Order: sequence, then structure tokens, then C-alpha cells
Amino acid sequence: MASPEALVSALADPARLQLFARICAGLPADGAKLVKRLVDAGLVTVEGDTYRAVPEVFREALAKAPADPLDGLFRRGRLITIPHSGKRRQLLLAHLAERFEPGRLYTEQDVREKLTMVHDDHATLRRYLIDEGLLQRSSDGGAYGRPSEARAAG
Repeated sequence: MASPEALVSALADPARLQLFARICAGLPADGAKLVKRLVDAGLVTVEGDTYRAVPEVFREALAKAPADPLDGLFRRGRLITIPHSGKRRQLLLAHLAERFEPGRLYTEQDVREKLTMVHDDHATLRRYLIDEGLLQRSSDGGAYGRPSEARAAG
């Protein structure tokens, strides 16, 4: 089931929107690349050479239970956007901090590897984690650690 965001994204391109309108109207449609995105979003099905619009996908997307607030920040396990501030940013940083065991020390390379798995700008993520107190850096800058749960809560 596609999210409302995925449906809007699939229709955001004017050429795809026009193609979807043609399919909805039962008119001939071509453009395999454009149709593929509509099919991937669940907006269109393909049977042989025939395309059929799937209007119920909109109702299903809206009836879906509220999504995890972090869902829209990730695509295929990779962070696609970093919120500038607010509750979503705090939730994201707390989620990223869970990659580090409390009380264990990590080298800068360890931190870089863990954060690069999520987003290419590992330095910004590391800085945000440190600024929020979710990751601590040793005074010489050579080691990083996640505070124990008792210290993090206080």
C-alpha cells in the first residue's frame, strides 16, 4: 500500500500526471518509463498492452494508520532529509543514537561508518548528535561514546 506522499510524488511530474489522466479517461497511453513509476506507486496496473487506473489506491492510502513520524525521512533505509529543528529532528537523532551502545567507546572512523550507512553527511549528523548530548566526544577528540541511559535522562 502506497503512502499519500508516494502517490503525490508519482503524480508530481506533469508528464506522468497527464499520462495518468489519459489512462483514467481510457485513452491510448504510451511511455514505458513514465508508466513504470505509476505502476510502482500502485496507481496503474498493466495487463498486456492495457493500462488500468486504480483509483481505490487513494482511499487505501488515506485510510492507513498514521505513519511513524520518521518514515518520511527515509527511503530504502537511507536518510533523505534532515529536519532543521523540532520534534521530528529530536526523534531522528534519538533513533540514530541507538546505533551506539551506551558506555562503549567508538573511534571517529567507527562513528563515520555507522552514520554513513544512513546518510553521506556523517559529519553533520555527528555534530547534531553531540550538540544534543546523545553522543559525547572525548577531550582529545579521539573517542566518542553514547552516555549511559541514566546520564542521558538527567
